[in-house]
Amino acid sequence: MTATHPRRRFVLTTAAAAAVAVSLSACTAVVDGAAMAGDRGPCAHVGTPMLDVPASSSTEPQIRIPQPVGWERTPELEKDGSPTRLALSDDDAAVMVMVRSIPAGDPAVIFDNFHEGMLMGAEEEGLSAEMTRTPGTVCGLPAETVSVVAAEPAMGGAVNALPSDDPFKTVAVVAESGGDTYLIAVVQVGGSQDPAQQSEAETVLSGIEVLPQETTVA
Repeated sequence: MTATHPRRRFVLTTAAAAAVAVSLSACTAVVDGAAMAGDRGPCAHVGTPMLDVPASSSTEPQIRIPQPVGWERTPELEKDGSPTRLALSDDDAAVMVMVRSIPAGDPAVIFDNFHEGMLMGAEEEGLSAEMTRTPGTVCGLPAETVSVVAAEPAMGGAVNALPSDDPFKTVAVVAESGGDTYLIAVVQVGGSQDPAQQSEAETVLSGIEVLPQETTVA
């Protein structure tokens, strides 16, 4: 593993998280259609110990992520009042789980709004970003992976901008749970210079589990 650089890790993760937080806010606009919970079919199993993500309500989906050896909770990245439920980090790599309740809608439109929000967030953070979107599923639920490569900011740009050699990746999942609709975003940043660290981060992203709560009938 690389040497620990807690300040750099915090700065990089804050920039990435800020961009994703804006994108979550952009998804609060009402769109036509109903969210599709999809098949609750089998989740991926990566053979790594799983960590439960804290929920803020009884209707939020049950979320678990792999916790590779050496990756620890990072409370300073779990700010009160933010959509961040959990943060894990190891040296220069970090993974954050964000959850937000959103109006019901077509997942394709929700992901479009999410993508536009990430572009807005990157701009606000002084990032010149190139994004690649890949559709998929997580536990049978609609999902999309957004890979982001960001260049250094122009003169006068944000001081916490993400360097071009530290791309970040976000897996977004739409889940209807307990009668509400949620957008879950799992953000991975850093670790690109260490193959082992990058592999562990990829394990976290590929092993995400999202299981909706059953709707409660009064």
